[in-house]
Amino acid sequence: MHINEEITRLANKQKKDIIDLLSNLIKFKSITGTVEEKKAAHFIKEKMESFGYDDVFIDSIGNVIGKIGNGPKTILYDAHLDVVDVDNKNWDTDPFSPVIADNYIIGRGAMDDKGPLSCIIWAGKIIKDLNLAEDYTIYITTSVSEETCEGLALGNFLKEYEIDPDYVVIAEASDLKICRGHRGRALVKATFSGKSVHASMHSRGDNPFDKALPFAQAVKKLDKNLDDDNILGAGDVVVTKVNSNNTSLNTLPSQTEVIMDRRTNSIDTKKSIIKEFKNLPNGDSADIEFLMYEDESYNGYQKRGEEYFPSWILPEEDALIQSGINTYKVLFKKEPEVTVWGFSTNGTYTMGKAGLKTIGFGPGIESYAHAENERVKIDDLIKAVSFYSYLPVSLK
Repeated sequence: MHINEEITRLANKQKKDIIDLLSNLIKFKSITGTVEEKKAAHFIKEKMESFGYDDVFIDSIGNVIGKIGNGPKTILYDAHLDVVDVDNKNWDTDPFSPVIADNYIIGRGAMDDKGPLSCIIWAGKIIKDLNLAEDYTIYITTSVSEETCEGLALGNFLKEYEIDPDYVVIAEASDLKICRGHRGRALVKATFSGKSVHASMHSRGDNPFDKALPFAQAVKKLDKNLDDDNILGAGDVVVTKVNSNNTSLNTLPSQTEVIMDRRTNSIDTKKSIIKEFKNLPNGDSADIEFLMYEDESYNGYQKRGEEYFPSWILPEEDALIQSGINTYKVLFKKEPEVTVWGFSTNGTYTMGKAGLKTIGFGPGIESYAHAENERVKIDDLIKAVSFYSYLPVSLK
């Protein structure tokens, strides 16, 4: 039996166990930084240990890492553990009580990102059992905090252990398409200063709203004129919040903040983004900066990172993409679709910041991300396990 056939056989043989693993993970309400995320992390650690991984550990920020093999080339598979919260009234079922219906598993995290996570954990077992890591060191990472700050936790692990992977696979929903990049994002704050006085004598003050409003209105025009890079598309920008530091409602503020969500493509840089805001009305009088993310991980680790997550594109002719294409063809007897994601992932760190060759692949349809009645097709879970398991063979 050829190795691809053996991988397919094992993936199908473990179908019920793969479903059980995902179902158990969905039961953990693992919102970023919560006790439930901690419980889910330890559950995964125990599962990896039971699968015979060569090493399993939890790093300083709370990621769970399984290691297989000790070869000269390094492959990293990453999927995140945390999920976003839900509004139960919009669900047909309890989002944290998995339901199996019509060949789907339904529940929060089913495709974002516990479905792909279950698949790479099982792929690690198959790789280990079939000795497919002989030429590789393979890391299966269960990263935390992705939903709130993409790449922060995964980057922390790679820097902490001084790991420089040759290949990275981001396991996120792609409808079994091979993704070679996605747009980035940034949260930007423009702060306008003024002079606070009582509203009854506002002419004596300096109202920062008078500077902030023309600026905020001009953001809409900027949004329509951002450049298109022909692969990721055009960037976009929108005002998401306006803050002021009034001491009362009949007092002018001394500061007004305009906060913007800026989606980026390969043309954009940190410098160019700041410059475009400086060029808006009154932008030259504002203090413009990227927001800082600060939070505590489930284990008490103090997380901090700049809210700038660059876009990335891997050339289609790259060996990693070509190996992914070959893997798909060998397993499924047809050509895959090579595309880019519509959302942002931990690839913002691996290739966007660190320049590590990265592709994305996973079961699930993007439109179910953060949506009610989130689901993933069971047959696609099995295919994804096979893909992740065979990729090291194809990379040789």
